[in-house]
Amino acid sequence: MIEQYLADFDFNLPLDDATGDPEIVFVRRKLAHVARSEGLDGGYYEAQELAEAFLDAAREANAQIVDEESPARLGLTDILDRGSPYQRALFDTVAELPLPDAASHLCWLTDLMKSRAEMFRPVQSARLASS
Repeated sequence: MIEQYLADFDFNLPLDDATGDPEIVFVRRKLAHVARSEGLDGGYYEAQELAEAFLDAAREANAQIVDEESPARLGLTDILDRGSPYQRALFDTVAELPLPDAASHLCWLTDLMKSRAEMFRPVQSARLASS
């Protein structure tokens, strides 16, 4: 029974659920929508990298660091300069929010993307078992 369910598992199901859930704040629904077309590993790692960069930026803001060459600013600049359309879309989704809020929303997405990626092995095992 579980093998059959996993054999047909849709990795985008958690993202689709989040996108359509009216109880989830709009920015998170939009992040889930943006992430839907991303691969399992890349989608997770790129979301995680951006979330960590926003967390670093929030820490610097709390410490009142305003240096244009600060590690967090340079980190965000590096991410954006690499030109990943996915990371750019995530950035644009949260760019106008206060840094702690943006970081929180990106961490939420990272957790969702991690759960999605962690389903690969059980699904792969089920698909091999049903073959």
